[in-house]
Amino acid sequence: MSNERALPAGSVVVIDNENPGKLMQSVKAYDKRVAGVISGAGNINPGLTLNQEGKLDEGQYIALTGRVYVLSTTSNGSIEPGDLLTTSNLPGYAMKAKDKDRSFGAVFGKAISSLEKGEGLVLVLINLQ
Repeated sequence: MSNERALPAGSVVVIDNENPGKLMQSVKAYDKRVAGVISGAGNINPGLTLNQEGKLDEGQYIALTGRVYVLSTTSNGSIEPGDLLTTSNLPGYAMKAKDKDRSFGAVFGKAISSLEKGEGLVLVLINLQ
């Protein structure tokens, strides 16, 4: 990670332009730099650590594929199973991808649970597009 503080489990992360090889919390909608989700939310922990043993012994597990819970917002509409998910303007949160033109390259997975309104955890099948 680019910063020294741990990100909340379930946070969406993107490639950090300023620090090659590092990731940072997402902060804008439809970000094509999306890379995965911080593993551990809802006690589901699939993921990889993006560090080298003996060099950077700290780090968080990043889910790049598989099923994981992601912090989500309904700012772009309620989320239903089968909806494609992308980054949102709420730092670290996912939202429903509704804009097909902006979605290309910015979708990171498909919802397999729902969220009617507000913010919460959504189970997602990660599949970077």
